[in-house]
Amino acid sequence: MESLERVFVALGSNLAPRSRRLGEGRDMLRRVASGGWLESPIYETPPVGPSGQGPYFNQVVSFWYSGTPKDLLYYLKGSELLLGRKPRGHWNSREIDLDLLYFGNKTMAGRPTIPHIEIPNRQFVLVPLNDIAPDWQDPLNGCSVKELLSDLLSREEKIPFRTITGEEP
Repeated sequence: MESLERVFVALGSNLAPRSRRLGEGRDMLRRVASGGWLESPIYETPPVGPSGQGPYFNQVVSFWYSGTPKDLLYYLKGSELLLGRKPRGHWNSREIDLDLLYFGNKTMAGRPTIPHIEIPNRQFVLVPLNDIAPDWQDPLNGCSVKELLSDLLSREEKIPFRTITGEEP
């Protein structure tokens, strides 16, 4: 039997109905969670990538998981397909995006790459991650999430975040 690991997953959607899509994503993740569920507020943020996209709803959740990193990655990618994600190319609009950020203190190269390579460069990941785990330490550099966020905000302007409080498209 595998040991339990604390995992962190980022959820995002910029195609309506965004609230419902994130809810469906959380429901899929709860099916494999072994307790310890945490979730950040949902934030609306500007898109990253090609122009012409609408704003994203972003959130980070965390839970205990008893499988392997590859098992979880395959589950995330399969869940995206079941929830209607269509291939549009890198950084384009998406119905749902489920990204594995951390898998305990494990580090891995390849597929999956753990921790997710873009964590230190993404406010839309670090802000909600900081809401639920400010003292979590990145296993690659030993910095806490709040330190990663502070470092990023010292290098770039803070992007506008709007907290979503109810069902919105």
